[in-house]
Amino acid sequence: MVKYLHIASIPGEVELMQKAADEYMAANPNVKIELPFLENEAFKAKLTTLLQSAEAPDIFHSWGGGVFYEQAKAGVLRPVEDVMSQAAKDEMGSAGVSAFTAADGHLYGMARDVAEVVLWYNKTLFEQAGVDPASMGTWDGFLAGVQKFKDAGITPLAVGAKDKWPAHFWWSKLVVRLAGQDGFNAAAAGEGDGFAGEDFVKAGEYFLQLAALNPWQEGFEAASYGDASGYFGDGKAAMHLMGDWDYGAMKDNSASKQGIPDDQLGILPFPTIEGGKGDPTDTLGGLSGYLFSKNASDEAVKFLEFYNSKAVQEKFGQAGYYIPIAKGAADSMTNPFKVQIGKNISGAHWHALFFDQALGPAVGGVVNDVSAELAANAISAQEAAELVKEAVDDTL
Repeated sequence: MVKYLHIASIPGEVELMQKAADEYMAANPNVKIELPFLENEAFKAKLTTLLQSAEAPDIFHSWGGGVFYEQAKAGVLRPVEDVMSQAAKDEMGSAGVSAFTAADGHLYGMARDVAEVVLWYNKTLFEQAGVDPASMGTWDGFLAGVQKFKDAGITPLAVGAKDKWPAHFWWSKLVVRLAGQDGFNAAAAGEGDGFAGEDFVKAGEYFLQLAALNPWQEGFEAASYGDASGYFGDGKAAMHLMGDWDYGAMKDNSASKQGIPDDQLGILPFPTIEGGKGDPTDTLGGLSGYLFSKNASDEAVKFLEFYNSKAVQEKFGQAGYYIPIAKGAADSMTNPFKVQIGKNISGAHWHALFFDQALGPAVGGVVNDVSAELAANAISAQEAAELVKEAVDDTL
């Protein structure tokens, strides 16, 4: 028995997963594959307890980063570098191997995909409000555009602030622009003023400038990610700052299950900020995959080698569910948005990992909390920055 605990909620994606499992079981009749599911937030809340119990899955979804490093330190993972074939390691590439190798030098999992957080926008609503997408390229231009939507009676932005992590994309993107890679790394290491430094306070100030315009949909503080995704997919908001996975999710969460037609959908670069230390090509997103729990069998490793292979993963890429990392698997992508995002990431000076993952659960939780409060204009930029710094100090 091999259990793979996943967070995929889109029916078409789950169907592809089951087909792959069925194909493996047909070729290996002595192996049974199960695909239990947990919703994103429930997964985060329950995983630590699950991994310490007899019910621990053999394989489970991971966003890498600080959470993975803590799991490796806690001894709840199985090292697999001696079991996994060199071909499987080669197929996910050096970035993929590195992402799931801990400080102890052991490889504990496999990378599956890369993701980027982008500004999705509805071309029809931009035309209705008379907003030129090109005018949104600077922060001042962006705020002016948001006000134009407000004046036209159109909700500028959807956000699922109840789940908090969607709000953290705003603070994180502003930090990427203002502090850049060196500034972020120094703050994460607790150097100097850390996250209470000028660039991080400024990120909060810019976020509050946006929040002061009341740009979000009504009830955003009680809205989940799925609610906000569906709100945008139903054509009720002009923009949604969200990962590339939202292409499918916004359809699935929309009332019609069709979402916004491709010819009315676009991607905007996140606004640049004058004087910011970040490179304009810098991206924010993920490099996620799978980890093996400490009691995972050799068979679990063999199944995942098959499941993560180019032949299987290119089907997910073709369907536009995510951008697979397996060499050559993304070449068959036809979705123009996914192709564009893949180019963004490959051309990035720095591909910053989601902050709530990169900084570990303790600090990441605080980042998410203060971001939701900033979105609601309920905390000062200084206080938000100091709370993140305190959380980092507590971990050092």
